[in-house]
Amino acid sequence: MPFFNAVEKRPVTALLLLCLALYLPGLFTLPALDRDEARFAQATVQMHETGDYIVPHFQEDLRAKKPVAIYWAQAVTSGAASLVGLDDPNGHPGIWAFRIPSLIAAILVVLLTWRVASLFYGRRAGLMAGALIATTVVLVAEANIAKTDAALAASIMAAQLALARVWLARDPTRFDPGLGNAVLFWVAMSIGILLKGPIAPMISGLTMVGLVVATREIKWVFLLRPIRGGVLLLLLTLPWAVSVWLSTNGAFFGEAVGGDFLPKLAGGQESHGAPFGYYTLLLLVTFFPANLLLMPAIARAWGERQSAPVMFLAAWIIPNWLVYEIVPTKLPHYVLPVYPALAILVAALLAASLKNPQLLKTKLARANIVAWALVALVLAAAIVALPVLLPEGTAVEPGPWPVVGAGIFAAMAVQVLAQAWRARASGVVLAVAVTGIAFSVALLEFARPRVDPLWVGERTAQAMEDRDLVGMRVVSAGFSEPSLVFALGTKTRLTNGTAAANALAVGEADIALVEEREAATFFEEATRLGITPVPALTVDGLNYSRGDAVSLTAYLLTTR
Repeated sequence: MPFFNAVEKRPVTALLLLCLALYLPGLFTLPALDRDEARFAQATVQMHETGDYIVPHFQEDLRAKKPVAIYWAQAVTSGAASLVGLDDPNGHPGIWAFRIPSLIAAILVVLLTWRVASLFYGRRAGLMAGALIATTVVLVAEANIAKTDAALAASIMAAQLALARVWLARDPTRFDPGLGNAVLFWVAMSIGILLKGPIAPMISGLTMVGLVVATREIKWVFLLRPIRGGVLLLLLTLPWAVSVWLSTNGAFFGEAVGGDFLPKLAGGQESHGAPFGYYTLLLLVTFFPANLLLMPAIARAWGERQSAPVMFLAAWIIPNWLVYEIVPTKLPHYVLPVYPALAILVAALLAASLKNPQLLKTKLARANIVAWALVALVLAAAIVALPVLLPEGTAVEPGPWPVVGAGIFAAMAVQVLAQAWRARASGVVLAVAVTGIAFSVALLEFARPRVDPLWVGERTAQAMEDRDLVGMRVVSAGFSEPSLVFALGTKTRLTNGTAAANALAVGEADIALVEEREAATFFEEATRLGITPVPALTVDGLNYSRGDAVSLTAYLLTTR
């Protein structure tokens, strides 16, 4: 294992390089995504424009679904990009600048997973756990999306590291982890609250409750200095909470609780409902490729359920997983804060198999490997099929590149299978890491450019720039995705055909973008008003948020 031994000497460097190889492919090439990413980024843009860094808005609407921390982080990175002159023609940097906090947070998740796993199972397992969580499909995705989830996972991981140190301090042979550890916990908890409200306290809180119930011991919890820690948490979170309350007369929290949080508990909000077991089934894809040996890892953990590491990981996973499965509103990334614990279980199995290769040769391990191979086959096929699955009239010919990307990914997956079948633990981790890179590159660099019809907002902005229509006042009828506002500017009006014709007629807009479904009402109103809109350009594509084909035509009152 010379390569693996060399990597172990510089684990942080190795994990950083792995993360950059995994996460950079989509950072610059993937356009702003509808709807959440574009809303987050646009709200940050408006903070810069208005100077109000307390209350986030999307155009005129209060953006109260999440607290403020992610907007602050995005404001720092996008503001820095603007300072060095990296603004696009629309007056702000590209979406990549708003994704940097998610990129950094994803890297922190990996490094913190390494630290927790090293604490429990030693440096070799730590490195393996870091590599495994780094490659997971869901973390790779969140590293390339400008929203809260990667940052939330990082804050929770910091809190769980502090909590793990306190848990191990139950052993009288270990030293008190100290005040600094308690500060880390409460600062991480404060950041988590400012990112996504109750989720961070839920994860760590249920972990503590699970451990206390299992052991009937509570004294160790006081090593977190809960009284002083609670005061610190209030000092870090209350100033913004009071400010936003006063600025909105309480409307922000009314909308956050009554309009977002409670509906998630009551039913499948925004058509995101799913039955119990959804997340468990989804592990086949979202935890890929780290799920290669998940089943035997869980079985091994059950046999060691009285050990301190397994007790901690079980208290982390089980109660939180049940809560996520019970809550009706479900999205694949919600369970990301639990995935590092699963990666640590798999890494513990792999590390143990270095001394006992038979651990990877059980019937359960073989069955898991076969299931993994089937998922890999499906994903390879999806890379090839993606460009031709769009509705008729919007797809492009796939060409050779998706096939090449899928072939590279499949070839690396075969290496994973070969290493796993031969019970070569270090080879498995290396092959999984390279396979994760291959999948990321195949999807984001080989297949993504072939599905340009998906990026209607970006393509419309580029078409307008090509026609020297930048800086014009725009009204959009029938296409109202947030990515269009991010691409064209805050003052872009989202309305219907009748209002768009009126805006052109009275000089409130210089150009009207009219989706073909609104064309009849647009021209009917234009005729009534006595104006003659002239088409300047047309963009065809697919509104993937709705699953509808889009034909968006720009109209002027005079040709240019």
